[in-house]
Order: sequence, then structure tokens, then C-alpha cells
Amino acid sequence: MLQWFRTLSLRNKLVLTILICLVLPSIISMNVSNLFTRDAVRSQVADSAKQSMRIASQIVTGQLKNMVYMMNFIQFDVELRKQILMLGHVDDTTTIGDIFQAKLSINNRITTVNDTLGNMNVTLLLPNGQYVASYTTINFDPKSFLEKEWMKEVNQVTGYKVHWIGTEPNYNSESKQPYLLAAAKPLGLNGTTYGYVIVGLELNALQDLFAQYKENETMVIIDEKGRVLVDKDSSHIGTQFANYDQLPSEEGSSFVKVAGEEYIMQSNQITPNWKLVNMTPYKAAAQQIESFRKTDFLIQLFFLILFALVLLYVVRTLTKPIAKLVQTVVRIESGQLSERSNISGGDEVGRLGYVFDRMIDRIELTLFENKREQELKRKAELAMLQAQINPHFLFNVLNSIRLKIMMKGDEENAELISSLSALLRMTINRNNEYITLHEEIGINEHYVRLLNSRHGDRVVLRVSAASDTLLIQIPRFLLQPLIENAYIHGLKSKAGEITIISRLVEDGRLQVEVQDSGVGMTPERLLELRNHLEASPIMPVAEEGSSPSLSGIGIHNVFERLRMIYGHYFDYSIESSLGHGTQIILLFPQQPEKEV
Repeated sequence: MLQWFRTLSLRNKLVLTILICLVLPSIISMNVSNLFTRDAVRSQVADSAKQSMRIASQIVTGQLKNMVYMMNFIQFDVELRKQILMLGHVDDTTTIGDIFQAKLSINNRITTVNDTLGNMNVTLLLPNGQYVASYTTINFDPKSFLEKEWMKEVNQVTGYKVHWIGTEPNYNSESKQPYLLAAAKPLGLNGTTYGYVIVGLELNALQDLFAQYKENETMVIIDEKGRVLVDKDSSHIGTQFANYDQLPSEEGSSFVKVAGEEYIMQSNQITPNWKLVNMTPYKAAAQQIESFRKTDFLIQLFFLILFALVLLYVVRTLTKPIAKLVQTVVRIESGQLSERSNISGGDEVGRLGYVFDRMIDRIELTLFENKREQELKRKAELAMLQAQINPHFLFNVLNSIRLKIMMKGDEENAELISSLSALLRMTINRNNEYITLHEEIGINEHYVRLLNSRHGDRVVLRVSAASDTLLIQIPRFLLQPLIENAYIHGLKSKAGEITIISRLVEDGRLQVEVQDSGVGMTPERLLELRNHLEASPIMPVAEEGSSPSLSGIGIHNVFERLRMIYGHYFDYSIESSLGHGTQIILLFPQQPEKEV
């Protein structure tokens, strides 16, 4: 496989590599996405089911709250309580008209509230056998409630609690609903029960709500024993909920399998004994998300194929000039330097072809010029050898003159010639960038001797160098520009003293000082000089009456050289006052290799 890949052309390698880099990540990304988003999808489906469950729970709870509100209204409304108490004390002396008037008043007040809350059958039952019902009682005697088994549990209800009875056969003959959802509570006053209120909720509103869910989706209300209280199919009411044993232990959701199909089961406690239960097929709930993902995959696949076709065309267009350029290179390699690719264009390949052709032109020109240059070089080397003066010959002649003068007894002039020879030798020999401090001081001693001979003034050079500093390497011609500056500007080219002091400071750096006994500077001039030396880049300042130094560099260039060599390890200071001379202090590392 690898050998086959190597035999492919650059174009085919490029196309194959790009296609692999496009398709392979897409396949891996799809599988990884399926793996990592599986839990996310389940969570999203569960959240969606929870939201639907929350809405249904709010509606169901609202209906139950209406039932509680109706019972509380009957219990706590003052005017209604008076009428109920009066009806509860009916005896043989009470006329039928008074009884009818009391029942009518109670019924009207209950009906007013019932019309705003919904379709509920309200029964007010009194211990003396009197009752008030919001429904027709032609075929039903409300006093039969007193014989129900659940009435014992109603009598045990205390405070403001309600006994949720469950599903009862509909006792309203005018209703088509076979069942009612019933609840009851005793009416008490001062620890004495003076009546019972029983509320039956028509199931049509709840069944219409549950019917909105799909056929394979279940929404029911069950009691604590798992019996179905409300279902969209009335035939299921009163039966045992098939998946009661798989309910979550607490309120929430869980994934269960029923007949090989996975469901999301949710439960919500709507009363102390009743639960609202919802079962949604996971596949159906996730269908919309899976459909979205499938559509996304198809869109990606479409654009991948489209991009691959465009890529094949672009690669073919781009690599065609490269193939032509390769053919040109092969012909040039065979010796045909006149060949050119003639590739043009504004892109990189076009510029490459143009630059390649110009490169071949320059190679031809370079070969011609190289041949001619070799001839000129040989002629220049011959001329240079003919014009060259051997410095050693010059130093030997000066030493011969010095010996002849010494033989005649003129030792002073012989020493001057010796100093001149040493200074010229150091100036001409630029092979070494660094010399020892001892050698640098010796050169400046020769320099001061020549100054005294030239100007006739006696400049005394004093040296106070610590012995452990004499062999430290320093840059060549470091002190000569400072000595010359001290002589010209400090001593004003007159007699005086110049002192060189060296020592090692606590941090191991070398400190070199150059002092003169000259006229010094005013504070203004000293400040101007310091500001100038801090300027970057430092350029020499033309001073009135100044002369160029022997080495061709000045004090400013000395500072610049030290900054370049030692960087921030180099420090300096300049002190001066009128009539007390000038002191320049240089501070830098001992060895050149420590430069920054």
C-alpha cells in the first residue's frame, strides 16, 4: 500500500490525501458524535418529556385545587355557614317553605362559585338527613354517601385536610361521563361536625387533556395502590396500572423497557395519595432530534461531495503549471540552460515560474560574470601584492633608527621613536579585539610621552592599578580616547596630571577611572554632557577646539562600544566641578564572554 502511494504523482497524492483528510474526520466525527451525544440526546428527550409532564401536571393540579377551593369556600364562607347551620337544625316545627328557601339560598351561592371553577358536582350532606346538591337527584339519593366505606375515612380527617376518594360512578343522571373524580371533607365548628361536603369532578376536561397525547403514549392518574383513576380510555378506569412496579421510587423520570421497547416513565405526586404518570416511547420522543441529525448528516455529505469535485478541478488547475515546471527543470538538468518554463500568473505558482526563469537567467549571467571576476581577482591580487608594504619592515626600520640614535647618546629621542613604534604597531595590528589592562596602560604611557614631545608641556600620567586587574581583558583603545579628551578639554592642552585607577568592586566587575587636574565643568555643561551620552544612538558632538583622536574614535564612541559589548552590565558616571578637574568612571564585567 505504501509502495503504491509512493508511485503516485504529486497531483494524485495531493487529491488522495485531501480526500482522506476530509472523509475520514467526518466518519470519525459522526461516530464520536453519536457516542458522546447519546446521553445528551437522552437527557434532552427526558427534559422535553419533563416539560410536557410539567404542563399536564399544572393543569391537573389546577383542577384539583378548584375542588379544594370549592370545599374550603363552603366551610369558611360566613353567610353560607349560617344557612347550613340553620338547615342542620331543621325539626318538625320548621315549615317546608323555610327549608326550601334555605336550600335555594345555599344552592345559589354554591352555583355562583361553581360556574367560575368548572363542571363539578357538589353535595352538601347534613347529619339530620338534609342535603343540598348542585345536580339533579331524581335517580340518586345523596344520603347514600353516608353508607360508603370511604365515609369512615372522611370522619377521620382533621383540620383543613381533604380526603381524596378517587373515582366514583357518576351519580349525575344528566351527565354522559361514567365516572367522577371525587373528594370529601367534614365541616367542623368548635370540634363538632355539622356536615359533609363531597365534590365530584367531571373527567371530560382531564380526558381531553390526556387524549392530546399520541396513541402509544400513556398519561394516567393512579392511586397509592396503582389503580387507574383517570385515563383517556374510560374502560381502563378502576383497573391496575400495568407498569406500577416500574415507577420511579421518587418523583422524577426513568427509562424502562416494555415489550422490548424503551419508554420514558415519569411520575408526579399531585395529592398525598395520587400520582400523575406519563409513559412516552423513547424512539418517538427522539425522532425529531434523530431526524435533525440525519438531515444534518445528509447536508454535510452533499457539501463534502461538492467540495471534493471542486477540489479535483482546482488541484488539476494548480498542479498543471507545476508539472510543466518539473519538465523544464529536467531539461535544464540535462544541460539545456536556454530552456524556460514561461509560466505566468498572479498566484504563487505563477510567481514561482517567473522567479525560476529569472533565476536561470541569473545563473547564466553569474557563470559569465564569475569567469570574468576570477580574471579580475587575479589581477587585483597581483596589484595588491605589488603595492603592499610589510608593517614588520616599517617597525624594523624604526627600531634600526632608534638604535642608531641611542648609539649617538640621544636616549630621549630614541625613547620617542620606541613609543611611536609601539603605538603604530598597536594601531596597525587589529587582529585582537581585546588586550589586557596592563597592555592598554602601556600603550597610553607611550601616547602621553608622544604628547609631551609634540606640545612641549609636561603631562604627568599616574597609574594606580590593582594587581588583580592588570591581566583582565578589556576592549582595545578603551583608555586612549579618554586620555586624549582629558588632555584637550580638561587640561586645555597644557601641563597637568592624568590618573588611571583600576580596582575590582563587590559584584566582581572591573572599575576603571580616568581623572584629570584640569579646569572642570560647570553644572550646566555637565548635565548637558550626561544627557547627550544617554541619547540613543549616541553620536559624537563637535566641540569647539576639539581635535580628532589618534585612533579615530572619541569618548562618545567608547561609551557606545561598551554598551554594545556589555549591554546593561555596563555602568558609568561622570563627576566634575570648576577648578577641580573631571573624573570618568567605567564599570563593566571582567571577561568579554560575560557581555550581553
